[in-house]
Amino acid sequence: MNSGTYPYNEFVEADGMRDGSDYDGATIYYPTNTSEIHASIIIAPGYLNTELTIQNWGPFLASHGIVTMTIGTNGLTDTHLQRRDALLDAKQTLIDENQRQQSPLYGVLDIERIAVGGFSKGGGGAQMAAVADPSFKAVIALYPWLEDPIEEDLNHAIPVLIISGELDFIAPPSEHANIHYDYTPSSTLKLKYEVQLATHDAIGGPFGGYNEVGSKTLAWLKTFLLEDDCYCPLLSLVPESASQFTTNVECQSTSVIQQFKNDQKSLVKVTDILGKEIDQKPTGQILFFFYNDGTMEKRIISDWR
Repeated sequence: MNSGTYPYNEFVEADGMRDGSDYDGATIYYPTNTSEIHASIIIAPGYLNTELTIQNWGPFLASHGIVTMTIGTNGLTDTHLQRRDALLDAKQTLIDENQRQQSPLYGVLDIERIAVGGFSKGGGGAQMAAVADPSFKAVIALYPWLEDPIEEDLNHAIPVLIISGELDFIAPPSEHANIHYDYTPSSTLKLKYEVQLATHDAIGGPFGGYNEVGSKTLAWLKTFLLEDDCYCPLLSLVPESASQFTTNVECQSTSVIQQFKNDQKSLVKVTDILGKEIDQKPTGQILFFFYNDGTMEKRIISDWR
């Protein structure tokens, strides 16, 4: 499902990408028809999961302008430490693509803006990758799993979004996601969103929690990976699908648009952050206004009049 405004494409190792020794197979999804320099994220799968289970994030994030690399692991039973190493190795591959002249990403990656993420043990590996490499800009820990974690395992300063499932009996939040949140330093920006009635399932991806998992993840990456403060107010909004929600993120006040009349051009459509057209009165959210001259405006709405 292409939820964003960017068309996208993909390529794999057979197209000339570096074959990293610490992971097995990779796909890179990237926005097309744009001259922008793009930030990126690398995502690893969970225990007994293949790359296929996390590839739903590729089209979703690429369609929103974020280059997304999904990887497989050398073994389906690889530990969280091996998944950490896989993510770190994949980062080098991504950087190399910015320098490979035959790559679709040649010269269009911002190698200073790379995020890391993963599902289950991949989420645990992403957290540990952040400890090992403080240059990452954001962490997305999806239903994360770590065996007997200690504070040292999660001692990093990189903004981390933790998604968990209320009915996850494989990585129960009380034994995993909640500990991830509590053990990550209080000085680190962090958010924990427990999805009501959700289990340990990667397949839902960004469309879990009635699409609110994708919305929150996108807002997190836009805020901390792309450094677009406009999205920060979305982070404090508690999703309707949340059974638990806590964060230490506080956003600075932003300018508020109360009316959207424009005498110079005609409004074609208004969409929310996921590209869904809006035809009701929204408050306190980011909307995108598309006009018939091809331009687009992004606004925070306090009242629709």
